[in-house]
Amino acid sequence: MDTIKLNDNNKIPVICYGSNIISYNRDNFFKNIILVIKKILLLKFNELKKDFSICKIIDEMGKNDYSAIDTSRAYGISENIIGHKIRKKREKYFIITKISNYDQYNGNIEWSLKDSLVKLKVNSVDLLLLHWPVPEKFIETWKEMEKLKGKGLCKSIGVCNCNVHHLEEIKKNCSVIPAVNQIECHPLFTQKELRDYCQKNSIQVLAYTSTARMDTRLYKTCLVDIAKKYNKTITQVILRWHIQIGNVPIFNTTNVKRYKSNIDIFDFKLTSEEIEKINNININSRLRYDPDNCDFTKL
Repeated sequence: MDTIKLNDNNKIPVICYGSNIISYNRDNFFKNIILVIKKILLLKFNELKKDFSICKIIDEMGKNDYSAIDTSRAYGISENIIGHKIRKKREKYFIITKISNYDQYNGNIEWSLKDSLVKLKVNSVDLLLLHWPVPEKFIETWKEMEKLKGKGLCKSIGVCNCNVHHLEEIKKNCSVIPAVNQIECHPLFTQKELRDYCQKNSIQVLAYTSTARMDTRLYKTCLVDIAKKYNKTITQVILRWHIQIGNVPIFNTTNVKRYKSNIDIFDFKLTSEEIEKINNININSRLRYDPDNCDFTKL
């Protein structure tokens, strides 16, 4: 897997798998087990498939030389399952986890990372992210994350969902510039101004909701013809577009075959004209939460 050098000289793979919320419960592992049992009793087998497909995906990822996997303390027992699956092949994975809003509000920054390390069964994570810029909390949290990097508990630190004014506040008040900014970005919402700012300041963009959840509006665009030209899927074209404009796209799937398809994007290259056509799909359609207008206690 190709890699990109971050502003701290660490390297990240050019594409990333994003884990799901798994049997969501933030605090109690045993409550998660109860939730799984309830899903079985209520015949919610599709949800169970979503919960446990990650095991097969991680096994498939382990066949590559180096793969990135994104999780969070806010994703239920995702960290536990990932830790169980990677424990014998740690060197094959670039592990990303996050400081949750819950931990920001409670000030449990170092404890929360150490708890994540226990669940992930690692001594350090490759990238620790601030999940959301919680007002009156994120600067204090970022300063704590700088200390955790200094202690070697994480190799790189970055942020998620930060707009330019959040990043400017970090520059003004803190010592370390984020290595990455993980933001919603896709052809319907390209965030050019924010991406340009990140590029100017050597902050790598990680793009989540990278395929716009395959919104039906995508099928009425140039993506259809471009996909036919290269004998690729629209998803593959979008992921290739991300890489060529400098993003590290994060994608999710519960299907091993689709996982293989999503990373099969290194045998073709979009032209500059095609890149521009995809850029022009943008209609500023945000599909996820707005970091300047949301309830952080519910994220």
